[in-house]
Amino acid sequence: MREKAVSIKKIFQICAMSLTLVMSVSVLFGYNFDFVTVRDIVSKVKNKFGSLKTYEAQFRIVSDNMGRRSEQSGVIRYKTSDKLLIDFQTPYGQKILSNGDTMWIYIPSMNVVAEQSIDSGSGLFSASSASGLNRLFSKYHYRFASKEQPEKNDNGEKNYTLALKQKETKSGFRDIKLWISEDYFIKRASGVTSTGKKVDITFSSIKTNIEIPNGVFKFDMPSQARIIKNPMISEE
Repeated sequence: MREKAVSIKKIFQICAMSLTLVMSVSVLFGYNFDFVTVRDIVSKVKNKFGSLKTYEAQFRIVSDNMGRRSEQSGVIRYKTSDKLLIDFQTPYGQKILSNGDTMWIYIPSMNVVAEQSIDSGSGLFSASSASGLNRLFSKYHYRFASKEQPEKNDNGEKNYTLALKQKETKSGFRDIKLWISEDYFIKRASGVTSTGKKVDITFSSIKTNIEIPNGVFKFDMPSQARIIKNPMISEE
């Protein structure tokens, strides 16, 4: 009789343990995990820009080269798939423009136009496009810049912050930090070149999928401007 009582007690213990395990598993799988990886963020940023038909934003660039500080500002406009206009307000009249096949850089203070042939879809100079972002993330290792993501800034705005490091030492930026909004737009980028030059770019007043006529991306060659053909050496 005693053996039977012990056996029944063991059965109850096993049943209780099994019930606890089942409840734990049920709670575990019923929990809504809010865990985001850096690859999730990169993927969402690529998808966001990949789905855009047009993009427009105000930009401000602050550069510091061994204590020599300069500022530039203006408007950037992009239209899928490779049309781009960077229209500077400071310095006034300077432009960078591409129709997908050719890029022009106009410097009115020197009356010079640099005319560069580019490979279609190369994303040579624009991180405001899907091709530009694919190129960027393929050439850099990336991770979250801090443990707490998204980070809250002094204004209470939250951004995902990514730290990028160049895979191979080349010209350009050795290290980059990105600030990405919760709706996956790049709001700020800060980079350091191998020579120590620091460049900080902020984007504001972002508008997407608005009407931008193709004529905006037509370059009218200034009269008597000196033209320099293909001044840039390919990165590859």
